[in-house]
Amino acid sequence: MQIKAKLLLPLLLTILCSFVGIPETANHQVTPQYPKDYFRAPLDIPIQLSGTFGELRTNHFHAGLDIKTGGQENLSIYAVAEGYVSRIKVSPKGYGNALYIDHPNGFTSVYAHLNKFTGDIGKYIKKRQYEEQEFALDITVPPHFLNVQKSQVVAKSGNTGSSGGPHLHFEIRDTQTEEALNPLLFGIAVKDNVKPQINQIATYHINNENQNYKKHKIYTVKRSNGVYKPSVNVIKVGSTKVGLGIKAYDKQTGMYHLNGIYSLNLLDNGMPIYSFEMDRIAFDESRYINCHIDYPHKKRGGGLMQKCFKEPGNQLTIYEDVVNQGLIDLSDGALHKITYEVKDVVGNTSTAAFMLQYDATQAAPNWTSDYTKRFPYDLDNEFQNSMIRVYFPYGTFYNNLDFQYKLTESTKKSVFSTYHELHNNKTPVHNYFDVSIKPLGLPSYLYEKALIVYKTSSKGKARAVGGEWDGEMLKAKSREFGTYYITADTIAPSIKAINIYNGKVMSKNTTISMNIYDGLSGIKSYDAYIDGEWILMNYDKKSGRLRYYFDERVPKGKHEFKLVVVDERDNEKTYVAKFTR
Repeated sequence: MQIKAKLLLPLLLTILCSFVGIPETANHQVTPQYPKDYFRAPLDIPIQLSGTFGELRTNHFHAGLDIKTGGQENLSIYAVAEGYVSRIKVSPKGYGNALYIDHPNGFTSVYAHLNKFTGDIGKYIKKRQYEEQEFALDITVPPHFLNVQKSQVVAKSGNTGSSGGPHLHFEIRDTQTEEALNPLLFGIAVKDNVKPQINQIATYHINNENQNYKKHKIYTVKRSNGVYKPSVNVIKVGSTKVGLGIKAYDKQTGMYHLNGIYSLNLLDNGMPIYSFEMDRIAFDESRYINCHIDYPHKKRGGGLMQKCFKEPGNQLTIYEDVVNQGLIDLSDGALHKITYEVKDVVGNTSTAAFMLQYDATQAAPNWTSDYTKRFPYDLDNEFQNSMIRVYFPYGTFYNNLDFQYKLTESTKKSVFSTYHELHNNKTPVHNYFDVSIKPLGLPSYLYEKALIVYKTSSKGKARAVGGEWDGEMLKAKSREFGTYYITADTIAPSIKAINIYNGKVMSKNTTISMNIYDGLSGIKSYDAYIDGEWILMNYDKKSGRLRYYFDERVPKGKHEFKLVVVDERDNEKTYVAKFTR
């Protein structure tokens, strides 16, 4: 019997998938298999999540699970499988204390915001910190130097780094590519029989010429007969090309946290035109979240609206079935049935449906605007005058930009340049750009103290981006629009003693605690000494807290404690106190 040609490819694909044990998906893409019974949970308590994989965060997608620890710290953290420690990172921000374990099956588990490392791991990192006289380290550990067994206690949970409360941030990564993978695909049990909730949908006008967008309207949706619907039967738009957006969340059983959704599918008259799944995220793609969401809406305080169309500079690889960038052509004047399918990782599904139609009587946006210079998204771009030079490398923008610039004279004695208003902070910037500013009235003795700062609004706080002299201009890197200018930092950091003072008896204390702060250029370094010998003080940037935990280095008797703090413009502050143990 002869097999028809059009059936041959699907048949061969089915046979191949069956042979290698990989399932065949509807669009014939090969879906990787994740082991469901290889990894144990990293905690010995019921797994409850305050954050899910792929969740929308500031400037990034969440790369793991935030596992609740009941508001407690110092719970035992267990190696989820056998392997060896491949990396240890200690930082006053970000992940804080983080541990990376490579496993023989090709995956790496990551544990972050830890209070401390246990056993040989803790001894190793402390030894390295004293050798290098640095608190913050990022160490690649030789393979099999620190082997671990499944269920071995490797750390204690905490609240270090940029954590907003006690919890464990847990990841599983592809060891070879270092991409973050969704840990819930590996069989880690989380009770979830709750469907995602859909709160709002949005419509956007799309400029036919350059694909820029403007919000048309936001509609609140409510569930009726199992389907989310807006209050109007037909949404009418005064543009022939339309984009859509959605605000949707997911909850687990018994939890109040509004977590991120796992997948979304958008259909126009039953045909898929845009979809994504949160299976894996490459870290070098994570900042593209700023064009995945409606960034201006977020900056105005409207929350996280996910755009369901791709801007031309969006290079995220999470998308599938994207037709015409996810944009809907309404030029036929007909009714279009729009359907959203939103799922969580275990398959609970919610649906939103409505009708969409072009209506010439509806108001269309005015796409003309005043601008200083037009920047194509797919080229290098530059703007300059006698007072400023700004260079935007390729990849800085997600879409073509009508760049606006304004120069204002300064009357403040602490400002040594004109004010340079670069566009507005409602427009996201992906890559770092160079900004070089010419000083005005800057005394020669302040040249080493000069730096570039910016404000995102007139009432906002000045944020330093530093700067180095490049000829007659001060040059720095940034990736946010705002008003830029030159000032000088001549003020030393502040030091506040929390539990020590000169002459104190500290026989009952377990730590020396200090607070440090710098209001402009930022802390560059701090070094603490007891009797002239360097000691390790743990630094938590969010609180400004430094802590030294007394150990064998400080025996009973009289001692002198000294702390030296230096900011990024080399202003220095020293604190000295004698104490008795």
